[in-house]
Amino acid sequence: MLHLFYILFAVEVIIAIVAYTNVVEYPFMPVKERSMSYLSEMRLNIYLCLSLLVIFFFHAFKNPQTLDDIPYYVDAFYESRNVSWGRVIDMGYETFKTETGFALVIKTISSLFSFDQILFVLTSAFILFAVYSSIKHYSPLFWVSVFVFITDSFPQSLFVLRAFVAISIYLFAFPFIINRKIVPFLLLSALAFSMHMSSILFLSVYFLYGIKDWRYLSIVLLVLGAGVIIGFNFILPILVESLLSEYAYYIINADDYEGASWKMPALLSAILLFRIFVMREHFFEDGINRLLSIVMILAVVVYVGGIGFGLTSRMAMYFTNMTFLIFPNTIQYVKSPSWQFAYAMVYILFNSFFFFSSASNILWADYQLIEI
Repeated sequence: MLHLFYILFAVEVIIAIVAYTNVVEYPFMPVKERSMSYLSEMRLNIYLCLSLLVIFFFHAFKNPQTLDDIPYYVDAFYESRNVSWGRVIDMGYETFKTETGFALVIKTISSLFSFDQILFVLTSAFILFAVYSSIKHYSPLFWVSVFVFITDSFPQSLFVLRAFVAISIYLFAFPFIINRKIVPFLLLSALAFSMHMSSILFLSVYFLYGIKDWRYLSIVLLVLGAGVIIGFNFILPILVESLLSEYAYYIINADDYEGASWKMPALLSAILLFRIFVMREHFFEDGINRLLSIVMILAVVVYVGGIGFGLTSRMAMYFTNMTFLIFPNTIQYVKSPSWQFAYAMVYILFNSFFFFSSASNILWADYQLIEI
């Protein structure tokens, strides 16, 4: 995996240098604060497209046999071709190791195509289109978002497929949260839930966003934090044992997962404090700032409440994998472009070290591309 990561990183660095060289204004200033010509704006859009196309290649053409979980989807691809649509729904997780919605996605694709790699090509395309759309609409610094995504979300997204499809669905729900349109938000939430059940946690973002009084919001978050601690340590283990037996592995093997460690809560808390310090009065400003601040707070709450619990990383990923939007949104409020660049490089390099040297990298240590 590491040599492929270095290749991906090097290619992205070259693309970024070419794209940001000779742009009309200072290359590391936020797009929205820069008076740009059409050529400059077009160049940045081309940069974003090329960057994500490169990521798409490494994502879509992974060898299914070299990653955790992915072989189950290959088996489901071929097995679903031989059963009816109704049977796919009835068999559910027990047979296909996936929720009903994703099982139907697999069934649809297997009915149209005969080769299993197309499943990963199409899911990768959907995930990265959602990333592209959200960066284009909400990130003030395209290059920071791209590199944070590579060093943060990319490795996990290779094999935690259902969850990242659900996360991608929620990226399209941002306008409905901000504009308080609950019906389309709930429809997208139901779709996400059908892909991965733990995505139901993201429902809280809609309702927390609607609380305008920061003092009341603080009280709600404290109560929520206490609820998370109680839920993770007392209620959820009982539910997993009795109703959600497919997740029992994460309870039994809690120490194998980053949720059982203090490191991730410490890192997320540091990012949150940095965001508060840098943004100040903009921290809870209506719009994307407020939404991303709530997401960041929830990431900390879930991780702190879930220390020692093996399912924590699976529960929190709907919040932690938004950092490719959160971090550039934060550092745009650093007045000096040089310091913006410095903060971005420190975070990206630290992310690279943190995620690729941690114990969890055994899950993608054997990652390879398919042989063409």
